[in-house]
Amino acid sequence: MKSTAAAPVGVALLGWGRMGGPMGTRLIEGGHNVVAYDTSENARRAARSVGAQLAPNAAAAVRSCSVVITMLPTPGAVDEVARGEDGVLAGLQPGALWLEMSSSHPSITMELSESAAQRGAGLLDAPVSGGVKGAQEGRLTIIVGGQEELLQRARPLLGLLGGQIIHVGDRPGDGDLAKTINNMLSAINLTAAAEGMAMARAGGLDFQRLVEVLNCSTGASNATEVKIPNFVLTKRFDAGFTIANYLKDMRIALDLCSNEGVAVELLSAVHVLWTAAVAQGHADDDHTMMVPFVARRSGRDLDGPDSG
Repeated sequence: MKSTAAAPVGVALLGWGRMGGPMGTRLIEGGHNVVAYDTSENARRAARSVGAQLAPNAAAAVRSCSVVITMLPTPGAVDEVARGEDGVLAGLQPGALWLEMSSSHPSITMELSESAAQRGAGLLDAPVSGGVKGAQEGRLTIIVGGQEELLQRARPLLGLLGGQIIHVGDRPGDGDLAKTINNMLSAINLTAAAEGMAMARAGGLDFQRLVEVLNCSTGASNATEVKIPNFVLTKRFDAGFTIANYLKDMRIALDLCSNEGVAVELLSAVHVLWTAAVAQGHADDDHTMMVPFVARRSGRDLDGPDSG
């Protein structure tokens, strides 16, 4: 449910990238005072162009704001920006609310929550699903882990960013765990759909008609409903999330499962395929490029005639 308009607050947004940029823009359009920090000069120019103030480092950005949002690409980046000499924890003020919205590792999020609490601040982990388009349109699904009291404080801001806010658990890190499971399943579903496309090519089926069948049947998934028709069959390949991004989340999932003694044979097999794609130079390709990649590994070129 969308929240009602809130009084303007100062928001430090750390990470003005493909997701953080649209989110920061929406906060500015919602009347909030955004102070941005990013190591990329292109990102800093983009932030300035939409009205964000710029800070020389994370600590300076955080020190002047009552709300902090981190939206960073990897758990390592989150930890570095948080714990560095001029990082978040160096500037975090008592009473501040920290929204850790990266797709990070639950253990890192829990440790940062404890460090924030020692400084009199509160942390919610709130990773998102919905991609760049969802960020631009304010239709993200926001997956929250942490105290209900902190979530109520955050709702007016989160309502500008997301169409759904789901409180998945009371512990910081619960949101990261749920997001990791989501991305694990998303990668597996896309890989399975790619092998289905290879089967269709081998058997001479029309892709459009096959997708119509799947989406009316039990084989439907986000891969068949959204990604294949909109980004693969159109050859756009611009869904907005890279192969390396997904591989990062699969590695988090494998680490969590290893720590907890959970056997994940299917995830392990899919991880091998995505790792092979990165090893062949496709790390920065859109993740929907995995469909033709997997099909070629299966012995079929989706663009060419059946080679069987």
